[in-house]
Amino acid sequence: MRIASSSGAHIFATLPLGTLLLSATSALAASSDDLYDRYFSNVLAGRPCFARTYDEAHLAKHQGQRVHSIEVSLAKRNFDGSPNSADRFELEFALTVTSSPEWYGQAAICRTTEAAFECFLKADGGLFRLTPLSNGGLRLDTGETGISLEGTADTVELSGKTGEDRSFDLVPSKTECEAAHAFIEGGNE
Repeated sequence: MRIASSSGAHIFATLPLGTLLLSATSALAASSDDLYDRYFSNVLAGRPCFARTYDEAHLAKHQGQRVHSIEVSLAKRNFDGSPNSADRFELEFALTVTSSPEWYGQAAICRTTEAAFECFLKADGGLFRLTPLSNGGLRLDTGETGISLEGTADTVELSGKTGEDRSFDLVPSKTECEAAHAFIEGGNE
């Protein structure tokens, strides 16, 4: 670090490595807290939810896409009862596919990084990432191994390597999430 003295000469001072690391860690924590607050604290004046429902015209142009509706919403609390925070929060993840009106879903445990949210679905459902978009939404990208979600009778899997079900642009929404909430709150997560 360079410090100017009263005579105008510059004096070089060194800070202990621990102080530098603590400062860097504090800056990262502050930015991840800010990101979490922007997308999940008091968003939509209540329970934050990001969703997308694809219309028939979109699905006709993307015949390889199986997902009809998809949503992620902040759970009321973590599964262990602890409050949600930037370091650890729980999302409810649900979707429907074009071949059935049934909801598939389960809980995801997430953490905030400097620029995104990294999540894994419970029951070995796989990894996904949520990246902020300029319109206030989130882009959901499945991991390379894909994801798997449970329904009441079977499971749906989305490949992380092929097909059109690897990336979804979600927008803040309350109405699109109501049907998924009924599925999740009915104990089907």
